[in-house]
Order: sequence, then C-alpha cells, then structure tokens
Amino acid sequence: MNLYILTAISLIIFINLFSSIYYAFTKSDANVKRWSPLIVAFSFVLIISWFMTDFATQWVLIEACTLIGALLISMSQNEKATNVAWKFLFLNSFGMGIAFLGLVILSYGVHNVVSMNIDIIMEHIQEKQNPIIEVGLWLVVFGYSTKLGLFPNQYWVSDTYSESPSQISALFASLIPVSVSIAIRPIVKMDELMLIPHFSSKDALLVMGVSTMVYSILTLYQVRDIRRITSLIAMFHNGAIGVFLWLNTSDEIFYLALTSLVVIKALIFASLGVLRLDLSSRIIDDINPKEGLHPMSKFIYLGSIFMAFAVPISPMFLSDMMAMRMAVKHSYYWYTLVPCLGITFFAITLYKILPIMNIDSRGFKPENNKMIRIRIGLTLFLFAIAILIAAYGFYMFTTGGLDNV
Repeated sequence: MNLYILTAISLIIFINLFSSIYYAFTKSDANVKRWSPLIVAFSFVLIISWFMTDFATQWVLIEACTLIGALLISMSQNEKATNVAWKFLFLNSFGMGIAFLGLVILSYGVHNVVSMNIDIIMEHIQEKQNPIIEVGLWLVVFGYSTKLGLFPNQYWVSDTYSESPSQISALFASLIPVSVSIAIRPIVKMDELMLIPHFSSKDALLVMGVSTMVYSILTLYQVRDIRRITSLIAMFHNGAIGVFLWLNTSDEIFYLALTSLVVIKALIFASLGVLRLDLSSRIIDDINPKEGLHPMSKFIYLGSIFMAFAVPISPMFLSDMMAMRMAVKHSYYWYTLVPCLGITFFAITLYKILPIMNIDSRGFKPENNKMIRIRIGLTLFLFAIAILIAAYGFYMFTTGGLDNV
C-alpha cells in the first residue's frame, strides 16, 4: 500500500459521497449545485496536501480547509449548525496557528536560513540538537492534535460531526485525520532523531491519543443521540490514530491504515445517513418501536459498526492486527490496552443501539423511497470497497508483503 493507492481510493470515496450529496441530499433546502464547488475544493485541497514536501505549503492547504469546512457545516441551514461552524473555525484556527508557530521555530532551530522543506529539516535535525527544536516539535504536535481532534482540544469533533449533514461529516471524518496524520508523521520521525534528554512530543501524542479514547468511552456512556454516538465512534478512532502515529510503522502499513480509515469513516456516516432518513427521531429514547424501521436500514448501520471494530473482513481489523504485531515485536506489551479500550467502546455502542434493533420492521417511507434506495446502494458500494481492501491486506500479509514493520 502506498500514497498513490490511498489517493485513488480516497477519490473513489469522494465520488461516492458527492453522488450522495448531489442525488440524495435531504438535510435542508440548500442548493447543492451552489455548494458543489466548495465540496470539491475542500476534498481536493486536502488530498493535494498529502503530496507536499514543504511544511508551509502543507500547512496552508490544511488551514484553507478550515474556512471551507466551516462554510460546509452551514449547509444544514439552522442556528445550531451556525454556532458549531464558529466553534470549528475558532478551535481549528487556534490549533493551526500554534502548529505554524512551531514549524517556524523548528525551521529556525535547524538552520540559520529559514526553510520549510521537510527533507532538508530531516537531514539536519540530528546535527542541530538544541532546546529550540524541542519546543518547535512540541508546538507542531500540540497544534496539529487540535485539528486531529485529540484531547484536550477534542470538543469541536462531536458537535461538528453530529450537526453537519451526514455526507459532509463523512468527508470531514475521513479526509481531515488522514491529512493531519501525513503532516505529523515527519515530526514523529524527527522526534526519534533527538539525542538530547527531553520530554518527547511523540510520547505526548501517545498520551493525547489514549486520553481521547478514554474520553470517548466515558462520554458515550451518557449519550442517547444516534448522531452523537456515531460522532464518538469517529472521535475514538482519531484517538487510535494518535497511538498508531506513535508506533511509527513502515510506510506500507501506515498507508494501509490510512486507507482503511478513509473507507470506514465514510462507511459509518453513510450508514448513519441511511438510518436517519428512515427514523423519526435522532434520540433513541424518543423512538416509538411501533413506528417501524426498514430492516435494511438498521442492519446497514449495525454492519458498519461491526466493520469499524470487530469483523475480521474489515481493513480496520487488519490494521489493528499489524499494529499489535509491531508492538509485541518491540516489547510494547502495554499496547494491549488499545484493543481492550476498543472492545469496551464497541460493547457500550452495541448496548446503546440495541433499542433500534427491536423496532418493528416496515417498508421504506414513500416520501423517502427514492433517496434512501440511492443511499443504500452507495453505502453497499462502500462495504464492498472495505472488504476488498481487507482481502488485499490479508493477501499481502500471508505472502509476506507486510512483514517489514
């Protein structure tokens, strides 16, 4: 797996989600054609950032999507979405500002002539050991962790994902974490090159990742909103990304994990869109079991949750297995905490959505019949992509293609 395969699959996912927006958008009366250029710009600018070899250009592209993303949240066209958009804009701009300050300090600490070229900084960082570099690394990791949605700056994540249209939430949840992960990865490698005694920014990333996972579990226990439950699933996986970045795996496993993330995040929000289109309420306790729900809607949502945590044919399962193998190889036996947290989160999620499974079965509502069938078809396509990626990964694993960890 490499960056080009990740990009190709991400473009397929974008086309899938954009088709859902264009042909089956129901969140508001927004003119989708007018919003389309922003949706395309948001996705392509983030994808382009993956190929940048200059920290500054990469930062500009990611930050540009903060403003575009705030506008896209407003597609819901209600007061709550507007408030959430401002929170998204403020917190992410705050984090990105800190990250840019860290990049400037890092560049200055490495050489006298400020350059943001990633390869040049990586080449000279080992011979320029000093506290300035350490401060720069810290600020970059902390700043970008806000954009990734890690503790203690994770408060925008749940609100943004739960109040945005499901397709927009899918784009946010799948593309933003991947872009930030690619931006942080060189910083993690630089931190490992530091020879002077210091409190590692890489270790701080690990602490923030685990804290985010624990926070997601504690919050999930109190939530009855189906959209917020789904948002917390995405937040939990963001925490797992922080831990995965700490492991600093080989490029092949790194891009396999990111590809899995793009597909699974898109899948859970696409399945949420199907469920919400067929449900009368987003609050589970307010749903009358006699109102009925189409069996396909409930089982697509349940299937997406299993794909996100527990099914061996899921690419997330394969990525977790690769990470665990690397952890054991390097004697990081404490890493068993991560799958234990995943099992706990999964169990609580199943407990939360169990009442949905008990709702009486019925056909699709006539007014939503066409749109929900379109969404189901697009969601099943995402299931197929996820299974194909898992099959590819297991094939590479059994033939020795993923042994370089």
